[in-house]
Amino acid sequence: MNEGETRPASTMAQKLRQRFWARLRGLKIIRESDLIRVHRHAQQRGVAPEEAIVALGLLTEDQVIEILTGGRPVLASA
Repeated sequence: MNEGETRPASTMAQKLRQRFWARLRGLKIIRESDLIRVHRHAQQRGVAPEEAIVALGLLTEDQVIEILTGGRPVLASA
């Protein structure tokens, strides 16, 4: 696989991630200090920030998926 074949997928992933963070900030359901913690956790573990949010217990996987897909987030934990 050459570099040109991975670029569109990488670009799409980046756009989805940016949209996720924009929605998350707009919802104001996570404090800024927790967002910084998520970022650090993701970098240290080499995981996606969305995965880090779940790992840290700040959101459920269902909530992350709803935010990613643009659905109305379920803010109450199950």
